[in-house]
Amino acid sequence: MLLLFTLAAAVCGIAGNGGLLAREMLRFAPPDRTGLPQEEYDGVGQMIAGYLTGREEEFRYEFSLGGDAVYTCFQPHEAAHMRDCRGLIRLAGSLRWVFGGAALIFLGAAVLVPGLRRPMAKGMTAGLAVFGAMAAGLTVWGLADFDGLFTAFHRLAFTNDGWLLDPRTDLLIRLMPTDFFIALAERCLLWLAGAAAVIWIGSYELRRNIPPEGGGTEEPRKRPDSGAGDQL
Repeated sequence: MLLLFTLAAAVCGIAGNGGLLAREMLRFAPPDRTGLPQEEYDGVGQMIAGYLTGREEEFRYEFSLGGDAVYTCFQPHEAAHMRDCRGLIRLAGSLRWVFGGAALIFLGAAVLVPGLRRPMAKGMTAGLAVFGAMAAGLTVWGLADFDGLFTAFHRLAFTNDGWLLDPRTDLLIRLMPTDFFIALAERCLLWLAGAAAVIWIGSYELRRNIPPEGGGTEEPRKRPDSGAGDQL
């Protein structure tokens, strides 16, 4: 649950960070590839982050190069896809509190109730192993065929084909190429690695503080009597 909380928090944190989105778009999709002026990247990043997290009601960005001409960046079908993405971010935001609250309840119970420490420590280790194996499998898949993993995720997450954008006509996909998503995925993995380290340390501390079975402490053994009655 702590790992799922971390993943959901990482997704929400990245989606709501307009400065990060702008920097990564400029890094992997420079103006000569997108046609978007460099000075507009920050505005686009802030608008996307605001829309995904509910601070902006409309997925729309316009700019002017001077004069009366106003350029609209995104088309209606691009906005429709981002509306679907906003639904996923909202779901992640809700799951973040569910998983975080549940993790705190279980960890608090393990700290306050000594009898729960042993099964909690075992559960933390087992959960870490299972989640680590799944993460490792997805990482290997992504390294071998990121496009295949990306496609599988979108087919699982969306009920339509609105995510199939054309880089020749759609600015959104030009701003967010494959390398852009790989960089964001790496950030999520770093967050998960930190959470895994916390879980491992927590499991160790719980094991170290497990009371002996049977309760109480063992009475010290008495030394054999070596009094004068044993002497001749």
